[in-house]
Amino acid sequence: MRLPGGYRTERPTMAEVDEILDLVHATEDAYLGHRDYERSEVVEALTGPGIDPDVDSWLVRNSDGRLVGWGQLYPSGPFCDAYARPGEGPAVQAFLIDLLLDRVVERADGKTVAKAGALQTEEQYIGILTDAGFEFDHLQARMARPLDGDEQPPGPVPGYTVRPMRPEELAAGGGVLRAAFGDKHDYAATPSLVLAECLVAEAESGELGGVLLGSEPSEITGEGWVKWLGVHPDHRRHGLAATLLATAIAANAGLGRKSVGLGVNTNSPTKAFTLYERLGFTVMYQANNYRKDLASRMAGA
Repeated sequence: MRLPGGYRTERPTMAEVDEILDLVHATEDAYLGHRDYERSEVVEALTGPGIDPDVDSWLVRNSDGRLVGWGQLYPSGPFCDAYARPGEGPAVQAFLIDLLLDRVVERADGKTVAKAGALQTEEQYIGILTDAGFEFDHLQARMARPLDGDEQPPGPVPGYTVRPMRPEELAAGGGVLRAAFGDKHDYAATPSLVLAECLVAEAESGELGGVLLGSEPSEITGEGWVKWLGVHPDHRRHGLAATLLATAIAANAGLGRKSVGLGVNTNSPTKAFTLYERLGFTVMYQANNYRKDLASRMAGA
């Protein structure tokens, strides 16, 4: 797929953060009906662990110089994300997806599967992903829980202490999350983390059994955000995830916030979605997540 005549690509810099955010908001206005993506997320997309915008990200401008597309590769997955300004034909997103897939092959991190996601209302983008060989994998839910200010922390878990994370525990906490999710992501390096809102469940042995990482509240609504929540496989079935999350809910209420949000795979093998519903979270919207086997593409690289 080629770009229309007069269109060009360039690499993003921090000078384009607000311009990129405007593009993303335009897509949310059209396909979601409200704005959820924030400036800090654009910054994180360009500066997060394992990301180099000089090789992992592209901007597309039309003949008037207007930003009409943004493609970003996230190392976790790896995940391909391609935005196009509403009203653009399929060429911009299709071109970006092709660039991103080439970049996945170029990185050669030993992963033969690429991932992508689309709001269920993004019919054109879903068609582009399907044409590129992506297959539906699961639904990802964006959930939120309203807070009335009276939420109380839960009772103790026998054999464990749930407490705030210490600065020196960030690396160990990242290790717990890698074990929980079975990947190599550098969770401790996430730029938006707020240490004061991170929690651990410490076993009597001194091991960290579970971790909750909180990130900066919404710039738009003030909503608190649970960035990551995971329990080490060796410490499951003790109610640690529920206790960590209930503790975070009470902490957000104590800070005067009106809601707390998170994202989750609705088919998570740990039944996280069911847990979140039980603790009062409801679905705000869902997105389709896709995967593509790159073995043949890598073989021909």
